[in-house]
Amino acid sequence: MTDEEKSAARWRIIADLLRSDVVQDHYQPGQALPGEAFLASEYATSRPTIRKAIAQLVGEGLLTVAHGRGTFVRPTPDRRLILMGGSEREDLLSPTYDPAKQGWEHVTVDSEAERAAGRVTPNSALFMTIEGAKADVLGVRRGRMGVYRYAYWQHSKTRARIHLCSYLLADQVAAITGEGRDLEIDSEIEPADYYAHLERTHGPLRWATSVHSQMPYGETYEDLNMEPIGTPLLIVRRVMLSRDGRPLEFTEIEAPGDRFEAAAASDHDQAGSDGQVALRV
Repeated sequence: MTDEEKSAARWRIIADLLRSDVVQDHYQPGQALPGEAFLASEYATSRPTIRKAIAQLVGEGLLTVAHGRGTFVRPTPDRRLILMGGSEREDLLSPTYDPAKQGWEHVTVDSEAERAAGRVTPNSALFMTIEGAKADVLGVRRGRMGVYRYAYWQHSKTRARIHLCSYLLADQVAAITGEGRDLEIDSEIEPADYYAHLERTHGPLRWATSVHSQMPYGETYEDLNMEPIGTPLLIVRRVMLSRDGRPLEFTEIEAPGDRFEAAAASDHDQAGSDGQVALRV
């Protein structure tokens, strides 16, 4: 084995040992690790090797580095619940919906979406083409004209943020004529009436809810005030279906995975967990 291979194997062994100490609570959440010099002496290695092992655990979300202060075990905040299902499915992105009824407040975020849209205010409805995975969810060809809505909310107690967005086909709520640059959209339905209109024209409506996770990208860490490394996004997707099962609209909620978890409303409404419920979808 070459010296380079030995060095690579060494930092991985040290990362494994430190990980075990953190997971087994030898170091408590929020506690500082010993300094690099001490750890280098403890493991009979160099400080760069210690630094590489620590960087690995920072990337895994177990440690955080505060420049000038040291390395700390990352605290685990209490997670709040996002409950899926229940008797009511409200349009969370309607201009008339008040997030304060569920303990939230609107926040303005200088995000990529806002810059692309010319600093649109939260809950505005934008006409744009539906592409990629969004078209797949709605079961339509790419390039169909759609309505995109979004908002950022901040929890009044925990100060945690979430991002909400919604997509539906524009021709379900507006008259569209022409093609390409000659495209004209005559909005006939006020945004506050989207769900009522779809219920009248395609109901009775039903819903399908799913949960998945992914790593954040772009400015999501900053927009949602997330830890800069190692925190996955929890994504709750609610799809509105017509009477014949055709997707009409879907709402997605992106939330920091270390601050929220998702559960079925039916499992928690009888368990007295209201104090931990942050959102019902």
